[in-house]
Amino acid sequence: MYCEQRERNGATILECFGRFDETDTNQFIQTLEHIQGQGLRNVIINLSPVYHLDPKGLTLLQFAQEFFQENGGTVCLVSPLSSVRNELIRGNIPVNIPTFESIYDALHRPHSAYSGSPQ
Repeated sequence: MYCEQRERNGATILECFGRFDETDTNQFIQTLEHIQGQGLRNVIINLSPVYHLDPKGLTLLQFAQEFFQENGGTVCLVSPLSSVRNELIRGNIPVNIPTFESIYDALHRPHSAYSGSPQ
């Protein structure tokens, strides 16, 4: 997996591409530390371009949420691919991290987060 960072409407969007699994641990944590080191606190992790989310990658997403929350920030996820969304739901991620269908929803429609149950 590789990631690209961009800013939009006061939020940092972290675009993730490819496979997301345990081999991405160091790179992902370094990216989060870099974002936090820039003083950025509101992060949207866009998993739309991710075609495979390993269950062990879920731990990294939980870590991201806790890392930013401890520093007064927020994290949310975007995941329109059904295979990735289903993995998030199986791991109960939407219960703890707001998860949306689109970046637009994450930025402008916070009430539209997944309920955490299969759709």
